[in-house]
Amino acid sequence: MNAMDEVARYRMRVLAVVAISLFGALGARLWYLQVMISEQAVAAAASNITRVIDVPAPRGRIFDVKGRTLVGNRLTTMITINPRELEEADLDAVERRKMLTRIAVEVNRSGQLLKVSDIESSLANRAFGYYDDIPIALDVSEDLLVFFGERGGLYPGVTVVDGTVRSYLYGDLATHVLGWVGPVNDAELASRNPSPGKEYRLRDEVGKAGIELMFEDDLRGIAGRRVVEVDRRGEIVRERKDLFEAPVPGDDVILTLDIDIQWLAETELERSVLLARTVTPEKEEGSTEEPPDFEVPGGAVVILDPISGSVVAMASYPSYDPNESIGGFSLEQWAELNDTANDLPMFNRAIQGEYAPGSTFKLFTAHAAWHEEVFGVGRVPEADELWDDPGFYFLQSCRADADADVEDQEEASGCVFKNAGNKTYEKVDLPKSLTVSSDVYYYTIGESVYINPMHTETAIQDAATRYGLGRKSGVPLPFEQAGFMPTPANREQRHEDNPVAFPYGEWYSGDNVNTAIGQGDVLVTPIQLANAYATFANGGTRMAPTVVGQVVGRDGETIRTIGARAVSQVDIDPVFRELALEGLVGVTADPEGTAYWSFNSEATNGVYFPLEEFPVAAKTGTAEVRGKADTSLFAAFGPARAPTHVMVAVMEEAGFGSQVAAPLVARVLEPVLTGAVVEAPTAAVRYARSAALPLCVSWHEWITGDTLERLKGIDPTADPESGPVLDADGIVRVRGERVDCGPLVEELISSLKGD
Repeated sequence: MNAMDEVARYRMRVLAVVAISLFGALGARLWYLQVMISEQAVAAAASNITRVIDVPAPRGRIFDVKGRTLVGNRLTTMITINPRELEEADLDAVERRKMLTRIAVEVNRSGQLLKVSDIESSLANRAFGYYDDIPIALDVSEDLLVFFGERGGLYPGVTVVDGTVRSYLYGDLATHVLGWVGPVNDAELASRNPSPGKEYRLRDEVGKAGIELMFEDDLRGIAGRRVVEVDRRGEIVRERKDLFEAPVPGDDVILTLDIDIQWLAETELERSVLLARTVTPEKEEGSTEEPPDFEVPGGAVVILDPISGSVVAMASYPSYDPNESIGGFSLEQWAELNDTANDLPMFNRAIQGEYAPGSTFKLFTAHAAWHEEVFGVGRVPEADELWDDPGFYFLQSCRADADADVEDQEEASGCVFKNAGNKTYEKVDLPKSLTVSSDVYYYTIGESVYINPMHTETAIQDAATRYGLGRKSGVPLPFEQAGFMPTPANREQRHEDNPVAFPYGEWYSGDNVNTAIGQGDVLVTPIQLANAYATFANGGTRMAPTVVGQVVGRDGETIRTIGARAVSQVDIDPVFRELALEGLVGVTADPEGTAYWSFNSEATNGVYFPLEEFPVAAKTGTAEVRGKADTSLFAAFGPARAPTHVMVAVMEEAGFGSQVAAPLVARVLEPVLTGAVVEAPTAAVRYARSAALPLCVSWHEWITGDTLERLKGIDPTADPESGPVLDADGIVRVRGERVDCGPLVEELISSLKGD
């Protein structure tokens, strides 16, 4: 028994050792799990139950020079759909399709276009998260808010919430400067390099044009974030408010534009375009060919401060409303805006349109002639010498007998160059040549530069380039074009590069003659031409035009100042400047001046321009375009010897500059220089005025008993006798009679503001 007890005790000791070992190993494992990796386990668990939801940041605002809001952000009521809640509803494909169709039908009933495919595309957009409320319709009515709110069970995941979208308070006013925003695309995601914290997701709004594009990094804010906890089924348990990060709004941009002057410029530009389209072109005397119609597809206006280089106004016609871009243009809208048949409303003619400058170029030819000592050499008279302009110029390179009979000269094709309209001028010197716009005077200069070896071959082009023509101005707007300054060298190079498009590589005397009057291959943009005249007006300092004055934070602190920037200095001899200035002033003040009628008749808003108090220096330009009507140009600055404003107007296929562009400039400069510019109406005010028109007509019919045809739209070209036309001040003309609708307009405006 003792032996057996010993065996039993031995076995018990072995079992005890094994048990202790097992419990020790288990304890060690538990210690490892609880102590060694507890922090990692907690972190892993937390990552499994938390989700981050971005909170969009509002974009910065855009103000005009006087601090008026041009672009801001407004509240909107939008319909959203949550993918997680939609999935949890466990609808089959047919049920899901029916539900989305019902949503689209209700939205369409409210007046907005929404397709089922649009909703499906939004749901499939990988930029949205599983927990995001995806917007599918903006600016919905309160009726839809009630409709979906009362039927939540029938539309799982669908809610109507408040959000913010971009708001362009003046509608289509200054839109080519302001630009527009739209959803960022794949190409932009790949190409953009945003600042830290400003990274993009596919659904984010991004500037597409104008200031919205050029100052995107300033205007774009930093997104905030919400952190929520969810359970294993994906249900939100709670929101971690301790982890909430508020979004940081974008910085504000203050422009140099004066929205009142901008409104005046755009209004008069549109008016001039519509009026020009009603004019029937006349045949040239002796011509058997029918002249091309004045199609006038568009035009541009630029107004600069010649001292600072600030852009006061920049207009391009036709235009478009950037408010329509909210949420992205539809395919139909995009096609319409980019259709040449609609005259390309998105094309900024002020900086992208390239036009032959015509006679506005003569100032720079005169500059070259004076500073290269062309005057008084060969056939070119002294600048102050009066000489006869016979109305034509015969190229010396054609034949020696330049004094042959005119009819014989005309037989030599390409040898005879005539004044516009076949005009002749008895006595012409440098000032007079600018006043009456003698082509022959500048033909003579052009060929003299070409044939005389003492003159620089490209003297005319070099002078124009120093004034900034044929090169980008540097204005901080996208898609600016450089224009073109032709020279013998680039003529040859273009021919070598593309002999089919450019079959001629040689440069002839006729090319120099054409260049001297701003024809041939010379191309400039309206902003370039305005800046060149500003350079002359301020005494020779070429500025880089700017449309932005400052970038400021939401606290009002200046982030950076853009300001004026001098690019170069043009050496302008004071004697030459005085002679040229005399000629330019004569354009508007001399009875022989090409723009005398525009400034000394009721063409200026029904009054005579106050030239005695505000003398205006100017130059007309008419540029020939093969197969089309002439381009109409006019450049001006005033007051002539202490200029505060430079203005250039260009109108495509509109005829003579003196007949079209000059009156336009006169109608704008008169209130600008005299300080009589009216306040620009916001889009809401313009809507109220247009809404007041039929009401005012109805009131007139009720009072007078007259039955008038209702005006469907406001036609600025309509004869006042033909029906009711609304003035900018709220006055309606009915058959020539003025009907005061001011109180009615004010009442409508107050109702729109909620007063």
